[in-house]
Amino acid sequence: MAKIITFGCRLNASESEKIKELSNELGISDDYTIINTCAVTSEAERQLRQEIRKLHNKNPNIKIILTGCASELSSDFYKNMEGVEGIIPNHLKLSKSEYSFYANDKQCSNVNIIDNKVRGFLQIQNGCNHCCTYCVVRLTRGKSVSFSSDDIIYQAKKMLSNGYKELVLTGVNISSYGQDFIPKQSISDIIRLLLKVPELKRLRLSSLDPADIDNDLISLFINEEKLMPHIHESIQSGDNLILKRMRRRHNREMVIDINSKIQEGRKDIIFGADMITGFPTETDEMFESSFNILEEANISLLHAFPYSKRPGTPASLMPQVLKRISINRAKALRKKSFEILNKKMNTYIGKTVHVLAEKKYMAKTDNFLVVNSLDEMIPGMEYNILCDSIKDNAIIGRIDYGASR
Repeated sequence: MAKIITFGCRLNASESEKIKELSNELGISDDYTIINTCAVTSEAERQLRQEIRKLHNKNPNIKIILTGCASELSSDFYKNMEGVEGIIPNHLKLSKSEYSFYANDKQCSNVNIIDNKVRGFLQIQNGCNHCCTYCVVRLTRGKSVSFSSDDIIYQAKKMLSNGYKELVLTGVNISSYGQDFIPKQSISDIIRLLLKVPELKRLRLSSLDPADIDNDLISLFINEEKLMPHIHESIQSGDNLILKRMRRRHNREMVIDINSKIQEGRKDIIFGADMITGFPTETDEMFESSFNILEEANISLLHAFPYSKRPGTPASLMPQVLKRISINRAKALRKKSFEILNKKMNTYIGKTVHVLAEKKYMAKTDNFLVVNSLDEMIPGMEYNILCDSIKDNAIIGRIDYGASR
């Protein structure tokens, strides 16, 4: 069987699972390695090039197939790298016919391999209609296209029957779901339909655009127990001028207000966020606004990364911030988020938390905090853990067999 390597986001992870199914069905041999690429940062592309060279040096006979955003953005460069056998366009990455070219003569159409994983990524849309000045995704993924509710429900039931215990809605911009339909729909509509599936007990959302978190979605988070109490927001900056230069559709006040409303109705909610440091023209004072919004919006699970100059984007033409300044600012944000996270985690000491086990000794709480269990667990099973202590941004505890959820 072909080896599948994934770079980048949860959407890529979801698509890689489908690519694996296609390659297994077609009987693509282990002579091939399929890499699903990412172009969101220059670091992602550097790692990709490094991986291709490593694979080729280890086995000069290897046949590498590339697909995804990086190979779409710079196809001429990658097709000339040693070991690269072919490139599948991004919009055809899930097309069976594209992979049939690489199939063995003796196809294994009866192969049916099921990965009994705990958490599955359910794609509901692709592409993006917005033009953030730092982003190349609009160049590689195209406009937003929502999948039909019938297809989404079908895929959800299929994943649940294959052993997944929790589903995560994913896409390039899931907040825009249904906006291309006539009449328009919203992400809240597909959430309601999914929550009616009897087999579905746990539903999460991937990154949300704050501009699309309306009162309807807020109400769902407050009132629906199956919708896990964890929200990850694509905030990017806490400074309004930088947000304007990024062409984001929200401001810092909106984020603070949204998070306050949700937390008021659901006390156990945990907020995560994406933040870019060192965006062109960002001053110390502007960065201070990003630093302060962590406390003001109660953000404790943070993905902070230095701005990465991407070719063909308006931001690449703006006055750039020194790389070392961007890196130091990202470190400062992470340190602050860790302080907020540990303060939250310490409130759980002596209490019981409900978790879904991912490994024998590791689980996640309903609000997505890491728990390291001192007792062995069965992946995919739910437990109550009595919290003893906090170590390395994780809760340490033992199974509490006497506790009820």
